[in-house]
Amino acid sequence: MNWFYINAQEVYSIYPRGSSVEIMEWWKRLPRKVAAKVVSAGFGDFLSHLPVADRNRKLPVALAERWWDSTNSFHLPFGEMTLNPLDFTCITGVAVGGLPIPWDYNVSENANYINEQLGWVPAFASIGAIRVTDILSFYKDKTIDDNDDVQLAHLTRAFFLYMLGRTLFSNTAETIHLCCLPALEDVDRIGDYNWGGAGMATLYRFMSAVSRRRTKSLGGYSFVWEVWAYEILQLSPYKLKQDERDVLPTMWRWRSCNRASRQSPSTVKHFRRAIDTINPKNVNWLLFPAMALSSRYLKSKELTATRLLLDGPMGRFYYLGKRVIRQVYVQSNLPIGHQICIALIQFQETRYMICFMDCPLQAYTQIPLHMLCMTSLCAAG
Repeated sequence: MNWFYINAQEVYSIYPRGSSVEIMEWWKRLPRKVAAKVVSAGFGDFLSHLPVADRNRKLPVALAERWWDSTNSFHLPFGEMTLNPLDFTCITGVAVGGLPIPWDYNVSENANYINEQLGWVPAFASIGAIRVTDILSFYKDKTIDDNDDVQLAHLTRAFFLYMLGRTLFSNTAETIHLCCLPALEDVDRIGDYNWGGAGMATLYRFMSAVSRRRTKSLGGYSFVWEVWAYEILQLSPYKLKQDERDVLPTMWRWRSCNRASRQSPSTVKHFRRAIDTINPKNVNWLLFPAMALSSRYLKSKELTATRLLLDGPMGRFYYLGKRVIRQVYVQSNLPIGHQICIALIQFQETRYMICFMDCPLQAYTQIPLHMLCMTSLCAAG
């Protein structure tokens, strides 16, 4: 068993980052025109379903023990799995895909530009970051003229910085780096950029840091990891009052007020044992419900079978779709033998056919002989 230590002390808790209470209060108070900009940027579902939930500090410890930062995936008893683009979008409602965010790490040197974009120059802007609490304090009692487009644009950018700093880009210092400000410059095109990919990159970065025992704080919108484990691996210790499986984004199901009772212990040892004994037949490979998906979900779905370089404010991280073939193909309506053929054609350079190891033997009778030989080689490799 992989016991988890930092400074020779066994870790029993990870401190999750990302908050929602104050965001929701400000979101409800936004002028109509600003709220419309936020919705058009693709964050309407995210903010409308942002749950107020008690965070689990034990589950991330067990997950981090299974994380490999060389592949950005969890190495589980039955193979590899990870948070993929479709998972992220189904959980949060934020799409993965779009234009690369034009990060500018030198923006702090231009105080005039910062003042032009925000209408003020916050403290510590000279070092490139703003405390998210300062953003909220500045606008808490500030009167905004609904007919002043400049003031509305300033407020729109400030709200995005605050929201990102509290959720997708949250960190231990509770700051938001101004490097993303160029992407907020044109408030009508904010939704063109790949905010979901940047959010995934931040989650990967902090999970890697925790797995390497460099920190006990899990940054980014870390609630995504909990929901992913609850929905995919079926590790939830809670019974829900209302099932709500047809509601997207799925994070809404796990709000505190929808939790009826605790069905199992919420300890590190319990989650370790649960992960060690997962039956792959009980894994929920298909996260999204059987319903028509909107365009942003379909965009993320298209990227799930690919190799992506996720670009976030704290670095770039690969999502390797070919390493988690089963998350991509196993729910296909095609016969399992045909699924294996498709996987072999597209990913024949890998050795990860082990993800089909629990297929019924008769499935392999559907595979042509030359493909079956390739399967044998992959399995033996």
